[in-house]
Amino acid sequence: MIARRLRLAATALAAAVFCAPALATPLTAQQILYGFNAVVLADVNSQSHVDGRTWIGGSATGGDYAQHVNDMPASKYAGLTVMGNAREVKVNAGGAVIGGKLSGATINAGSGVIYGDVHNSKLNGAAWVGGSLSASNTNGGRVLALDSTMQANADASNSTDFAATLGALSASLGKMSGTGSSVTFNGYGKATFNAVANASGVAVFNLIDAGVFKASEFEFNLGDATTVILNASGESATIGANFLGGSAQSLGSKLIWNFQHATSITTNAQFGGAILAPSARLTNNQNIEGGVFVKSLDQRGELHLQAFDGHLDPGPGPVPVPEPTSGALLLAGALMLALTRRRSH
Repeated sequence: MIARRLRLAATALAAAVFCAPALATPLTAQQILYGFNAVVLADVNSQSHVDGRTWIGGSATGGDYAQHVNDMPASKYAGLTVMGNAREVKVNAGGAVIGGKLSGATINAGSGVIYGDVHNSKLNGAAWVGGSLSASNTNGGRVLALDSTMQANADASNSTDFAATLGALSASLGKMSGTGSSVTFNGYGKATFNAVANASGVAVFNLIDAGVFKASEFEFNLGDATTVILNASGESATIGANFLGGSAQSLGSKLIWNFQHATSITTNAQFGGAILAPSARLTNNQNIEGGVFVKSLDQRGELHLQAFDGHLDPGPGPVPVPEPTSGALLLAGALMLALTRRRSH
């Protein structure tokens, strides 16, 4: 009875710590676009892989994450952060922070911080588990206290209000005046994006005509532009255009497709650039060369890391998050230690 009470208390405290605001500094919008291959505010259902770092605000089912560790920008965030439950996920680098339960999963490299129960999983790095552990391999050992890397990953996991920061960015970009950039069409289904940059090298397209997404080919003439903002006004978009001349890859780090009001986006061909759509469900049936920053994701193609290296003009700063004390985490660790010692006698 006492052991059960200790376990329940430790789990409750761990959950409280995870939900509390963290000590880490919140990220700016520019840092989010640069540091993450995917930020999904709600749930992810994945049948493919993500090259870079991923943060998921809801649950995650499936997916192979952090495949290209040498290309991932430095960060205090884990390779995969899931604020809810995660099942059948594989993490290749950077470790993981899971706010709920973990099942059928593999964390190949890096540490694991799992606040809920772990079942039928392989944890090949050191792991801190707040709940129960069953039918699982802890090849790196189950630890009773977070080390410095685990603590940094845990603190970072809930330090940024991604929904507020990305929503503010989308609204800010949506208010930008066009810079004289235009789209021309020929009779064979090709849309040509002719960029005109401002003094900061930023070109803005305001795509009022949704017909651009009916084109079968995209061509880009960027001129002096180093960053291209493409504001789409519709509530949905289905995009199947072929990016000519390998531009999906060559321009993936410079384009931001801003779907401020969209609730549904589908890509049916290789796509280039960051997709910013804080209210939309994205279904990608082919690979995306760039980051995705969306409400929910049905991932059927790969997400390739193209860290955004452009200039946000203007760009909102971080959304402040208050700082708590760390006493609750220490107490949770102490309870876990007491429980472990009791079981050993």
